Amino acid sequence: MLNRKIKSFIIVISVVFLASAIGCKKGTFDINNTNPNSPSSVSPGLILKAALASTSSIYWGGDADFAEIYMGYWAVSGNYIPDAQLLTYNEPTSYAQDNWNSGYAIANNFNKVQTLGAAYANGANYQAIGIIMKVFLFQRIVDLYNNCPYTGALSASNLFPAYDQATNIYPSLVNQLDSAVAIIAAAPVTADNPGANDAMFGGTMSNWTKFARTLKLKILMRLTQTSTGPAYITSKLSGLTAASFIGAGMDASINIGYANAASLQNPLWAELGWGTTGTATGNRAYYRACNYAVNFYNNNADPRATYFYGVNNAGVANGRPLGSTNGAETNPVISSIGGNPSASGTVQTTGVLKSYAMGTPILTATESLFLQAEAIQRGYLSGTLATVYNSAVAESFRILNVGGSASAAATAAATYTAQANGKTNLAASSNALQTIILQKWAALNIYDPVETWCDWRRLGIPSDLPVSIYPGTTATHPPYRMLYPATEYSYNSANVNAQGTINAMTSKVFWQP
Repeated sequence: MLNRKIKSFIIVISVVFLASAIGCKKGTFDINNTNPNSPSSVSPGLILKAALASTSSIYWGGDADFAEIYMGYWAVSGNYIPDAQLLTYNEPTSYAQDNWNSGYAIANNFNKVQTLGAAYANGANYQAIGIIMKVFLFQRIVDLYNNCPYTGALSASNLFPAYDQATNIYPSLVNQLDSAVAIIAAAPVTADNPGANDAMFGGTMSNWTKFARTLKLKILMRLTQTSTGPAYITSKLSGLTAASFIGAGMDASINIGYANAASLQNPLWAELGWGTTGTATGNRAYYRACNYAVNFYNNNADPRATYFYGVNNAGVANGRPLGSTNGAETNPVISSIGGNPSASGTVQTTGVLKSYAMGTPILTATESLFLQAEAIQRGYLSGTLATVYNSAVAESFRILNVGGSASAAATAAATYTAQANGKTNLAASSNALQTIILQKWAALNIYDPVETWCDWRRLGIPSDLPVSIYPGTTATHPPYRMLYPATEYSYNSANVNAQGTINAMTSKVFWQP
């Protein structure tokens, strides 16, 4: 049986040792452990690059694979003994726990970037980046687990942090982002520029401002179904326009200088591509296309099917039902994940998996524009809805490079959204919100399945997600949340047990209706 245990791919660069020395021990909850042998003063730039590398790994290194399954993007191969726990939604508390353990570890390192930046006169940019990235990680933890340690989580003197209410964490995250934007705006001209240590924007602080505001929009849109959400969202988006956010052609993408060397490949490539010697990785053979998503693309004349998935031996994209035990649905019949990359590692120009050296987009332009489209549709932002929606779809075609060139991708996207089909053409839709969220789901395949899982939990879109047909499955829908990790029950037991009994199928995150 293939060992498909979720792993965090550690990026081995010289600065990672520094980050791990000042951070927390991976694999335990001891997020406040400090190394007495670590240097008393470390450059925030070195920690920043390592922390961004680790963010790339947790985001695209396997820790979100469960969401690919839940959201109907991926199935598992018929060539291997299946993982019954995954396919019946009975994952143990140890399942995918790096989302928690590494999430806190990385947040601790960004906290170091923030505090070191605040400690000297020219450190404003580092201070702001540390704040923004901590928010990025804490939102992800809340969206996966709901209540969690927050106010005391990164304190070196608090070994057993209490849990904060998620309803209180979210407003704090919004305020933190506003603070970071203000710090960047007020930074003196002498402020140090992170430059090459900033593996996402290369020290362009105006892009960090746009990223912060887009992350703020993402947080706020989670609250649309809560009783106080609409008024709060309106107040917090006041004064912001389309120019405030990540726009067309701009993706927040991390690239530390990935290369075809041990532990230096892009984390998604390392999971679903080939190793440094050209040998296919284990999960390349294990994960296969789910027929739910493949059928959606094919039934709606969507050319992205063979950019999100590989073609099978017949030259077409073909999927497998989630949980199927049909032994005839072997890998030559069912499509692989990520497009059609070369085993040699030659850089591809199309699809998701382009090369071992590609960056990791943690917030794409297509996601930003879909968030804006929903906000416009609900009346929270001004703008022309059809224009923003069409741009959101076009950005998905652009990042996949559908057709092999920018002009071909733009033409293909325009053709797609002009169909007489309410699922693709906003003008032909009787439910604009449903079309927006459905197309967001179609665009974020692989890129951000946790985001679309949040949309489904918040809005019930897509409304017909597949439920595993694996024998013994009793669930009628995908899980609502992750279970607190086993490490929490071992190292912070009193506080996690105070949260009561958690059931992944019935316990909800606070913003769920």
